[in-house]
Amino acid sequence: MNDLHTISLRSLALFVAVVDSGSFSEVARREGVAASTISRMVQQMEATLGSQLLFRNTRNVSPTEAGMQFAGAARTMLAQFNTAQAQLIDQQQQPAGLVRINAPVSFGQRHLAPWLGELLLRHPALKVEMVQTDDFIDPLQEGTDLLLRIGELKDSRCHARVLAHEHYMLVASPAYLQRCGFPATPDDLLRHQCLLYRGVHGLQRWYFRDDRGQWQNPPVAGALVANNAETLIIAAENGLGMVLFPDWLVGDRLQQGKLVRVLPACEAATKTAPQAISLIWPRAHPLPLKTRAVIDFFVEKVGQPAYWTR
Repeated sequence: MNDLHTISLRSLALFVAVVDSGSFSEVARREGVAASTISRMVQQMEATLGSQLLFRNTRNVSPTEAGMQFAGAARTMLAQFNTAQAQLIDQQQQPAGLVRINAPVSFGQRHLAPWLGELLLRHPALKVEMVQTDDFIDPLQEGTDLLLRIGELKDSRCHARVLAHEHYMLVASPAYLQRCGFPATPDDLLRHQCLLYRGVHGLQRWYFRDDRGQWQNPPVAGALVANNAETLIIAAENGLGMVLFPDWLVGDRLQQGKLVRVLPACEAATKTAPQAISLIWPRAHPLPLKTRAVIDFFVEKVGQPAYWTR
């Protein structure tokens, strides 16, 4: 037997049509080709398979035993192909399948997790696997479809969609400010309780931009240092001191009146380079509809400006 790969799906479909109709000419008329073309195609198929598939006479054609058997197998193959093709088309028209998302712990809890229910209701064929970690993740190595990362955009191997830019705010509770007063300048912070975050890179520095546009790093200290932002925010709400955190982390507390901005006219940061909140995906792969749907959804929900700043 010769190589079966020389038989195309179209050849199989035309052969099944000939078996069903019993006529080369009828199939040729329906398909808009010459009857001799279909006849030669069947002859080539018989040569490839090493078996006679059709009995031919002047009026019609009929399948041999081998032809009947092969026609049954061909129908199965064509049905499987049509099913697979339909599924792919459906997936292109409707987001479907698993999307693996990786996000920082705090941002994921506050600004991704609350929207997942609506995402899955909007796209019922979608599934989400959510991993939250503050560790570095290489999307090309970890099999992640979509990463949310906060920082500078450096990795040229990836595409990115910026959701928002991170802005830092110095905040404290009304009770603390009533007790200790408002600082007039960043230098006054040395006389205040500053609640400090210690991460994997050490104690977080506080920067403030002066009138000349230069970043200054005034000395700050306080009675509490922690490696968890939520712990420090709760401490600030309870009047223990001031915290410097991004708007997405303290915006809801400001809206609720639990915290108040301090030095609002002074630009603040913990890193002097601009920090973007971005959705990132590997450049090496085309963007599937399911991933694009997730990106579009979160872009819509965050909005412009980001909802936590309104």
